[in-house]
Amino acid sequence: MTIDISPQIEARLKAKAFTEGVSVGEYVERLVFEEDTRRIRLTEFTRAMDGRLRSLNGGESVDGEEVMARLIGELDEHEGGPSAR
Repeated sequence: MTIDISPQIEARLKAKAFTEGVSVGEYVERLVFEEDTRRIRLTEFTRAMDGRLRSLNGGESVDGEEVMARLIGELDEHEGGPSAR
C-alpha cells in the first residue's frame, strides 16, 4: 500500500522510527494502536465519570481526595507509572 504524505511528515516518521529502532511501518502501526488504546481508555473514563455523577446526583456523598487518589492510581496503572510498580 502506498500512502501519500508530505516530505516533512515522511522525514519526521523516519526519524522517529529510527529513534525507536523500528521500521516506519512498525512505528505507524504502533501509533495507530496507541491512538485506539487512548480512545478506549477515554470512553471507559467518560463512562465511569458519568456513573459517578449519576451517583452524586442521586445523593451519594464521596470524599473528593479519595476519588482523585483512586483516579490517579488508575491512570498510573495504565501508564506504567509509580503506582503500577
